[in-house]
Amino acid sequence: MTLIRGTQLGLAAAIAFSICVQDANAQQPEQSEGTIQEVVVTAQKREESLQDTPIAISAFSADTLANRGITDFDGVAKATPSISFAPYPSSSNTLILFIRGQGVADSGQITLDSAVGLYQDGFYIPRSQMVTFDLADIERVEVLRGPQGTLYGRNTTGGAVNLISKKPSGEFGFKQELGFGNNGRLRSLTVLDLPKWGGLSAKFSFLKRQQDGYVKNIGPSHDYGEEEQTAGRAALRWQPGESFTADYFYERGDLDSTPIYYTNPALVGLIPGYSNSGRPEDRTYRPIDLPESQGEYESHGLTLAWNVNDALTIRSLTGYRDVGTIYYQDYADSFFVGFRTHDDIQYHVFSQELQAVGSLLDDRIKYVAGLYYAKEDARHFENVTITNLFPPPLLMTKDRNVVAESKSKAVFAQLTWTPPILDDRLDLTFGGRYTKDERLATRTYLISFFGFPIAQEPAPGLINSNNVESSRFNPAFTADFAWTDDVSTYLRVATGYKAGGSAESTDIGQFGNTFKPEDVTSYELGLKSYLFDRHVRLNAAAFVSKFDDMQMFFVASPTDNSVVLGLNAGKASVQGLELETLWQPLDTLSFNLDYTYLDTKDDEVIARAGTLFDPAVNPASPYQVGDNIKDLFRISYVAKSSVSAGANWTFLKTAASDFTAIANYRWDDRVYLTEPSGKGVPGAELYSRPPVGLLDGRLSWKTRFTNDSTLRIDVWGKNLTDRAWLTHRIGLGGPVAVQDPLTGTVTPAGFTTSAEAWAERRTYGVNFIYEY
Repeated sequence: MTLIRGTQLGLAAAIAFSICVQDANAQQPEQSEGTIQEVVVTAQKREESLQDTPIAISAFSADTLANRGITDFDGVAKATPSISFAPYPSSSNTLILFIRGQGVADSGQITLDSAVGLYQDGFYIPRSQMVTFDLADIERVEVLRGPQGTLYGRNTTGGAVNLISKKPSGEFGFKQELGFGNNGRLRSLTVLDLPKWGGLSAKFSFLKRQQDGYVKNIGPSHDYGEEEQTAGRAALRWQPGESFTADYFYERGDLDSTPIYYTNPALVGLIPGYSNSGRPEDRTYRPIDLPESQGEYESHGLTLAWNVNDALTIRSLTGYRDVGTIYYQDYADSFFVGFRTHDDIQYHVFSQELQAVGSLLDDRIKYVAGLYYAKEDARHFENVTITNLFPPPLLMTKDRNVVAESKSKAVFAQLTWTPPILDDRLDLTFGGRYTKDERLATRTYLISFFGFPIAQEPAPGLINSNNVESSRFNPAFTADFAWTDDVSTYLRVATGYKAGGSAESTDIGQFGNTFKPEDVTSYELGLKSYLFDRHVRLNAAAFVSKFDDMQMFFVASPTDNSVVLGLNAGKASVQGLELETLWQPLDTLSFNLDYTYLDTKDDEVIARAGTLFDPAVNPASPYQVGDNIKDLFRISYVAKSSVSAGANWTFLKTAASDFTAIANYRWDDRVYLTEPSGKGVPGAELYSRPPVGLLDGRLSWKTRFTNDSTLRIDVWGKNLTDRAWLTHRIGLGGPVAVQDPLTGTVTPAGFTTSAEAWAERRTYGVNFIYEY
């Protein structure tokens, strides 16, 4: 707990310093040029100032997104040090997302959930397939860090991300964005806002985006890293009177892509013509048959808001989302075998939420209460084909189809009370949520060898279905004290859980094995402050999170690392410090510096029966069932330190034009990409992404015309230093010695080599934005 004690002292010093600064500023009632403007968020289901919301939040306005060149969720993740992310190995339209060390590494399974909740206009997006969609016409993005189990419910133990779209304004408006860049980049966004008619406002947007692959396929098929996206959105707002508003949106999109490309330096010299000299990410070493991965999504959202009076608003949110994606990957022999996958994932989710948001006793009590229901139906078909590169010949195929259904029902409430003491500077918030979940899944499975079936489900005596039911009550408490009008601190205790489920890839006959929910309790001390006459905004959070019944996945076959068993087998803790600073000395100049430090510890990992740690399965295992093997594990997708820094300088202003230079830099420490990579595993760094720092920049010219329209032209570049860096890595090996049941050969513990996917190098382009 040394970090937490040190952080508490540091925050106490920061609070004292902030109060002293505010006392000095009190002698200067006039605010000078460069005052930081308030940011409004809706993290607690009502509009509040970012600084008045006692939650660790990063907020990105539309201007911030434009200035940083953020057009998709990948960009949001790169701009938020607390988020660790990586592309999913077999699909570029799927992201692996972690906040504060919590997420899910295998985003392709429909029988388990993430720990990061993604919301669009208040509607939950349960799967990370297709989350790389373009953030067209977004008003702001809010990233909430830490468990959000009371207001957002299950699967938010790491945090939640809110995407808030711009609503129809009721006035005529037109916006056209057009961008071009290297590797065939094209992005066009058209937005038309229509005048209000009979209380009805409407807004329409159309997006087209594409880029060529950055790894050239020397054969006639598709390159790696291609993307083409087409999407449209219609938004309606009906206001028949002052007390009622109905917002409806419909959007549909198609996203076609190809995955990232893997190489393995250990194959140099083993395969004729294989080389990773120069830039290994530039082209494939042989022709590869790579079909285009295709995906489509469709969403409906209806939000009804009735302002009963000045102290009560009742809302209804009804949502439906349908996603279908088919993706292909050829790992280009980087596993020492030919390894091809074909996945088909389809899901649709319906949700209904009722909210009552109000206040009592002249705003001394503010409350949010509601009911929630969601139902998801999903299907995942996967085909895996494995061939030998060297004699003897091998052809093995696996065909697996999983059908799952999940339901969730919840009731929640949160109340904030301002007691009539301490000059009304103290707010006490109490919250709770009761949730009941149910998930059912059925699997069919066929394994063939040279076309002949050798194992299958269903079959007599084999279990090919499972059912998980659970309920949870998640309380929360926050004490928020305003030391001055510009400085406040809060103490927050929050709980949450990740829903139970099962592993799709358990062995034949083992699909009945399930795991229950994973629970977390978090303790957080936070600071929100404006300093130096509101020229500096400093926000900080120190926290420790305790995890129990951790959902862990163990290899369960000595001959096939893809066969896993999902179990509740661990306890862990994450403690950390997050700092966000913004300094704006002038209206034309600002600097930001954000820092995140995370320290993770597996307190307990129990060796379970039926896994490679069980001598009955793997005679080479030096462990016994029940042993604590925590030294072999670590929490994955965590950078111990992450830094994000930026500068925005309008260096020339005329009567009608502005010239602005913008630079942003992010550095991440080493990130381990699998849980069994603890200090007791030899070669664990081969299953990690090395430290990396990337510099982006842009030059912007904005001019205003006499008809109140504007034109903005940006010249931009990303990874300006043209750095080669790994975006993903898969280590070959494992945390325990393994004995082959056929030959008796023992493979030592550890990782000896890795399949490596390199990110795209320097990119650049020009954007034109006309707005009226």
